[in-house]
Amino acid sequence: MDKRKIMLFRKTFAATGSMAAAARAAEIPLDAARRLRDETPPPALSDQGERDDLGRAVAALESEAVRRALTGVEVPVFHQGRECGNTVKHSDQLLMFLLKTLKPSRYAGGKEPAVAGPGRVVELEVDFSALDEDGAE
Repeated sequence: MDKRKIMLFRKTFAATGSMAAAARAAEIPLDAARRLRDETPPPALSDQGERDDLGRAVAALESEAVRRALTGVEVPVFHQGRECGNTVKHSDQLLMFLLKTLKPSRYAGGKEPAVAGPGRVVELEVDFSALDEDGAE
């Protein structure tokens, strides 16, 4: 394996924390990616840096969950073994999860959200700026 692929894997892995994404970026097989992952020392980040990275990752996941719940994802439609079009599939489970998290008194049967630690508050920031007035992108 050449140095360029190794460097690309390590940089992508450090940025995303995803071995699969890093393997795709470096165009290497997963078994080689596993070996590189085991050889790659963890990045030396401060506690604040780790919290910032975690915060960005959580924000990206929340944003994707909201997008899938509201605008859906396009899936192919097949007829007699051939693709004949597409349809949009919305995630009702994600939408229900978001509603239960945002309004537990109304959508979670009156239950308050579970608290993981003393005084921990669950807060979900949702960016609807990509949607126009009628809810379409």
